[in-house]
Amino acid sequence: MNFISLNPLSLNSYTDFLTIIAAALGCGLLIGLERERSKQRENQHSFAGLRSFAICALLGAVCFIFGPYFGIIGALAVTGIAIYSLKNQIDDPGVTTEIAFVLTYFIGAMCLWNISYAAGLSVILTILLMTKHSMHGIAGKWITEAEFRDGIFLLALLLIALPLTPNKPFWGSVLNPYVILKLLTLILTVQALAHIAKRLLSSKNAMMLSSLASGFVSSTATIASLGLEVRNGRADTKANAGAALMSCVATLLQLLIIVIGISLSWFKVILLPSLIAMLILIIFSVWFMRSSQTLESVQQSDSRMFSLKEAAIIVVSLTVIQAGVYGLNVVLGDAGLIAGTLLASLFEIHGALSTIVIQGEPSNSVLAWAFGLGLGAHAIAKSVNALLTGGTRFALVFAPIQILHMAAFVFLFFWMLNL
Repeated sequence: MNFISLNPLSLNSYTDFLTIIAAALGCGLLIGLERERSKQRENQHSFAGLRSFAICALLGAVCFIFGPYFGIIGALAVTGIAIYSLKNQIDDPGVTTEIAFVLTYFIGAMCLWNISYAAGLSVILTILLMTKHSMHGIAGKWITEAEFRDGIFLLALLLIALPLTPNKPFWGSVLNPYVILKLLTLILTVQALAHIAKRLLSSKNAMMLSSLASGFVSSTATIASLGLEVRNGRADTKANAGAALMSCVATLLQLLIIVIGISLSWFKVILLPSLIAMLILIIFSVWFMRSSQTLESVQQSDSRMFSLKEAAIIVVSLTVIQAGVYGLNVVLGDAGLIAGTLLASLFEIHGALSTIVIQGEPSNSVLAWAFGLGLGAHAIAKSVNALLTGGTRFALVFAPIQILHMAAFVFLFFWMLNL
């Protein structure tokens, strides 16, 4: 506990005493004011209001000033009052006010150790008390059962599975179970955040964000799907081309997420090129979609926060590609590394480039050239994909911007290396 002093503030003067009492009183009044307003707003007869919470915070400070034994006695007394209230309450069956009352006592006591932390905790508690109806609405109506299960599963990955996973590669620098699980967790987290954002936005932006979310699963598949809609006459060419470009933003975002999980030095080099390339994509994507005549290809979101199956397929593909490119590098040397990266980039850019990143620093010229060539090959592959699925009109809108943003990325990437 280096960030908190284990000894209470020294009461060397009357000013110190007044400072602690004033801080405890302020914290109690803040929490009590919210409880008082809540009672009046909901016409409830809660056992504690403005004065009770203020006195409770003062009691916490005064008891611990006299010593830990008095502090424990005071805590037992406050807890007893809360329990007595729970047994005799009729109109208010909840326990929120009673728990807040006990916590207010310890917030008042905390003013002896650190007034800033006590004040911050009182603000957090007040916010939680204020957001009762909003949080109940989110928990009961806004969040679906499937989303709740997905959220619990994601938290289990983050808090239980990931810390317990061994962080040691099984073959050279690849096949590390910790890195594999971390990539899965990152992909699921990004999909979940995109899903939540998609639900919060208005319908006119649904297509743009839907394509962005789909791009986290597979930008190549998203481009193919949007292209087929144009070829079959079910969607506007510019609108779907703009949505396809937005899916490429997800590709760059996901690349940044994967790289920062592997190498900070690579992340620093590709951050600026990625931001500029994403800006180019977003500008043209918004322009195309706003100037189109229809948004018939809007994709509706289901109730799932993420697709575990699709995320697992991506992670397995990344791992297999990493192992394949690493194996070519072991067998054929630098030539095998470049050849493997180019081949893998035609299908999955993240696996190919993460293999490059994991093998060394960006100052290595062979790795840098393999990285740049992989980006270029992937841009060409996506353009060909757009031509085959969406036809010439779709490709003529999509491909120039796709090549432009990747050319800007590669140029800035080598420029950053030479700084």
